[in-house]
Amino acid sequence: MENCFVYLSGPITAKHGFSVEENVAGAVKIYLALLELDIPAFCPHLSGAFPSAFEVDYTRWIEYDLVVIARCTDVLMLPRWETSRGALIEREHANGLGIPVHESVEALYAAISRRASA
Repeated sequence: MENCFVYLSGPITAKHGFSVEENVAGAVKIYLALLELDIPAFCPHLSGAFPSAFEVDYTRWIEYDLVVIARCTDVLMLPRWETSRGALIEREHANGLGIPVHESVEALYAAISRRASA
């Protein structure tokens, strides 16, 4: 799909019984599903998947993510996003910019399809 770029927002760090690896694997699964639907997306989990990523200050990561979100057309909230401090910040930022926020791939796909046919 043209004219769309989706930011994936959800937990990365190990919390609430889920490891970094589990959070990254779940995000990548959805990222690949979007690519199969021809929906371009940015998956920050791919940037934070390696131990060296945690050498970067959390505030710097969030600032970077907010810049990326400002360039996106949509945000997709991943499972358990409510448990992630970063995802809460990202959602609020997207809402403040008027960027549509979706809570399922189906809702995202429907919204993008409606815009494409308008």
